[in-house]
Amino acid sequence: MISWGRFLGTCALALVAACGGVDGDEGTDSDGGSTTAAGATPGEVEIVGQVDVIDLCGTNGATTVSFRATRVGCEQAKPAPCTIKVDPFEEVVGDAATCPGSQNAADMRVVVGNAGRWQVEARVLTDSGHISRCFGPGSEEVTLVTKAQIEAGGSIAVSARPGPCPPP
Repeated sequence: MISWGRFLGTCALALVAACGGVDGDEGTDSDGGSTTAAGATPGEVEIVGQVDVIDLCGTNGATTVSFRATRVGCEQAKPAPCTIKVDPFEEVVGDAATCPGSQNAADMRVVVGNAGRWQVEARVLTDSGHISRCFGPGSEEVTLVTKAQIEAGGSIAVSARPGPCPPP
């Protein structure tokens, strides 16, 4: 039996997914890269990845897939002095889809407002917890968001990696 809190949480995620972007709000430049989309206004960066919803929803007991980013480091690489929230880490939840998935792949987005190094994942909620798939730019598992990108309101494309993100 589904608890009342879980039911409300699933409904909230479904509402977020239903209120996502409008078709035609974004474009690509001539080299095929992403341009600024409707969700990426100055002061924030939109991270976009294509999520295999059918695959993640195929997990036993899957109810919801969400696209999220966790800030795991500062913009400057170590050993630069840096302070971030770590207990718990700063996490931003973006688009969500309910299971069973009705499409093979969906472009999902999460919008962040702080510069830093972010782990991006698609997380499927199951009856026994969750399973996640890590996303990153190029061959990286961490997405760097710079202050300049935040000020400009940019967009960063990420793609799926095999398995979950490593622990921060």
